[in-house]
Amino acid sequence: MTRLIKEQPVSEVISWPERPRHNPAKAARLMESVVKYGVEHPITVVSRDDYLQRLPRQTNSVPRRFSYVAISDYHWLEAARALGLCHVPVWVRCMPPDSIAALVLRRHGHDDHLGPLDEAQLFHAALNAPGQTQSQNAFARSLGWSPATASQRLALLKLTPAQQAALEDNTLSIVEARQMVTNRRSRKASVLGTVGG
Repeated sequence: MTRLIKEQPVSEVISWPERPRHNPAKAARLMESVVKYGVEHPITVVSRDDYLQRLPRQTNSVPRRFSYVAISDYHWLEAARALGLCHVPVWVRCMPPDSIAALVLRRHGHDDHLGPLDEAQLFHAALNAPGQTQSQNAFARSLGWSPATASQRLALLKLTPAQQAALEDNTLSIVEARQMVTNRRSRKASVLGTVGG
């Protein structure tokens, strides 16, 4: 069940603690939009109680002063908070039946909110969520991805932190990033072959 609360105090909503970190350049563009037009999309939230019932390990990350946890469109919430806005429009819904990571991938799979590294992190988290029973390929297909796309995204998690930062800053292309992972695998295989021989 979903219901719309037209306005909710920003001080009562916290972003999902395990969310991907928003790209700074995208965050700056979003803030410019919020200054001009306001928060144009309701933020999808769940109650703090529902969130912690499913994810009790996050109790210390969601203080009692917050009534809601933003699980999708949280980048709008963060822009509103950074700009000192007092209220935001929200959708209140139940926790997704599979995982928040899966919901975010479905919700933002067709816009530019998520970068390839965000998608990789969320895909990995969704695959490893409690109760998740789909195979990697089946879950990929449910998102409209090919098995190859899923494998390529997961490979990005094997980049070094510096390489991941370069990918997020667009100083490293996804094609170059994939090649780095492939080269690393080739070197590792070569070393193992030498040791085994």
